[in-house]
Amino acid sequence: MELSRFFLLEEMTRSETARREGIPNEPGATEVGNLRVLCAAVLDPLRESLGRPVKVNSGFRSPALNRRIRGAEDSQHVLGMAADLQVPGMAVLELFQRIIRLGLPFDQLIYEAKDATTKWVHVSHDAARNRGEIRTAVFSPDGRPLKYPVVTAAAALAMQEPATRALGPELVEPGYVEMDDAPAARRPAVKKKSVKRAKAAGAPKRKAPGSKAAKRKGTARKAGAKPAKRAARR
Repeated sequence: MELSRFFLLEEMTRSETARREGIPNEPGATEVGNLRVLCAAVLDPLRESLGRPVKVNSGFRSPALNRRIRGAEDSQHVLGMAADLQVPGMAVLELFQRIIRLGLPFDQLIYEAKDATTKWVHVSHDAARNRGEIRTAVFSPDGRPLKYPVVTAAAALAMQEPATRALGPELVEPGYVEMDDAPAARRPAVKKKSVKRAKAAGAPKRKAPGSKAAKRKGTARKAGAKPAKRAARR
């Protein structure tokens, strides 16, 4: 099925993980619609500008596939709004910077370099709230994503990618790993904290054992107990 001028549904649902493990990866009508918009707004103009094929390593991810790769529940891949890209014969950093220079309407753009030879660009589009966020992924030595700091367009365009050996980065085909790349996820944890704070705000305040208020309260109780003792003696 054709989604746009340059992209097919088959390309936007490709997944080596799904193929290897037999995980269904078929989008619904809403997700197909989102994929069409992503292609028309971002991927088609990029492809036309480059004049060469754009490889989609991972576009739409079904909930089952997303769970398998431990993706965030609110990942834009699940909604059909995101794609991980590489361009054969082109340095990944150059691709990242080209998207910025073209002024394409992205929601999030992330340069992800897991190691010296495994790199890709994540781009998403959300017509309802395109934030134009530019980020870079920071990985741990064992290849786990740690954080995704926001960078300015100027800082991103000033980034440099070292050449690999004497061939240059553009001649080395980068690797790719299908994994979680949703820095704006995990909002439920924030909501839980808010609920706890709300409960704490509505709960009656207890006096600390050593506080002045507690001491005054204890003195009052003792003062009220004395008449009762005297009456008993009489």
